[in-house]
Amino acid sequence: MTDAETSAKLTWVIRLLAANLIVMVLATCTLLFGLLPKAERGIQTAERMEARFQSFADEVQPVLSTSADKAIETIQKMDADRLSKTATKKTDSLLDAAAERTKRLLNQDLDDDQ
Repeated sequence: MTDAETSAKLTWVIRLLAANLIVMVLATCTLLFGLLPKAERGIQTAERMEARFQSFADEVQPVLSTSADKAIETIQKMDADRLSKTATKKTDSLLDAAAERTKRLLNQDLDDDQ
């Protein structure tokens, strides 16, 4: 093989590789631009679904808030009643203990006076 033949074959291979690269770039661009509308539709669909969920949440939020407030109010009332009963029992026992102690001290004072 002569230098001219080698150079011609090498030039042919380089042109083939360049053509291959150009075809790959074009195929990539075609795929990219072909998929852009589908991606835009997907984004629009997601935005519409988000808007629907937001409107649903806006409609349901007052009902849930009212229900939650009522539930919290009921629980607080139950806790207050329970604490009131517990506090009443403890207060009664403390008052009874104080009354007995006062009676003993009074009886001791009376005994000491006699």
